Amino acid sequence: MASTKPPVTPPASTPDSSDVYGVFVDDINQGTASRIVNGITSAIAARSKHIHVMFQSWGGFAGDGVMLYNFFRSLSVIDLTLYNSGQLCSGAVTAYLGAKHRVASPRSIFMIHKSHNSPQFATAAKMDRVAKCLVLDDERSESIWRDHVKMPEELWQQEQHHDLHLTGEQALEFGIATELGEFAPPPGAQIYRV
Repeated sequence: MASTKPPVTPPASTPDSSDVYGVFVDDINQGTASRIVNGITSAIAARSKHIHVMFQSWGGFAGDGVMLYNFFRSLSVIDLTLYNSGQLCSGAVTAYLGAKHRVASPRSIFMIHKSHNSPQFATAAKMDRVAKCLVLDDERSESIWRDHVKMPEELWQQEQHHDLHLTGEQALEFGIATELGEFAPPPGAQIYRV
């Protein structure tokens, strides 16, 4: 005998269960990069379709930013949207550029700069190795930035010598962000710490 009950449909205000919301507020380093990868792969295993992450970081290690950039770019089974709701700097900007969808608050800031290191008590030989590594970090970071960021040459020249700060509006204009907006999970959505 067929059931006469109508199918149950969730109310319109219920968040889409295929969307996952997270918040990342930390440095970019090996430990946090591992945490981000674990969170995203867990969401993929749970068959989520879209991950939304509020992404806030003063930066960190260039190599970990490059790895996250490459990881984010490789995601073909899930949509990833990163939101700059405050500030992204250095290696965090590199990682951010790997996401397909990049949202910037109009009140957000982006900062890029040359790599630096302050080795205390280093020998001349060690300083030489550090300088060579810094050049390599600069080359790979700038390669990623120039693939995405279309800003005037005078700003690239400023970045050669100083920290370069850009607003959310400039980030959109120059291709760092794909849209302006805010991280705004729907009512009832669970928000995870990444």
